[in-house]
Amino acid sequence: MASFKPHYLKSWFLFFLVASIGGGLVGGLFGVITGGVMGAAGVPLDRIALICKILGFLVSVPISFFTFRWSVSTYIVDQLPQRLPEPPLW
Repeated sequence: MASFKPHYLKSWFLFFLVASIGGGLVGGLFGVITGGVMGAAGVPLDRIALICKILGFLVSVPISFFTFRWSVSTYIVDQLPQRLPEPPLW
């Protein structure tokens, strides 16, 4: 079994925490605003629910991507030893 590497666990945990909470909060905020505007415009409730779910998902995808990118670059890539490129063998 490979040795335990805490920076992988730390990277995953921070990604999970920030993406889940951040995506949920931002998606919920967009859903509330969109639902309020559409409700005031007289859109049926079932259509509001569907559109808000889709919008919440679409807003959370970039949050998840950028959080993953930040987490990996901060806690994994920066921890890797810098190696010099090897010269070609020909």
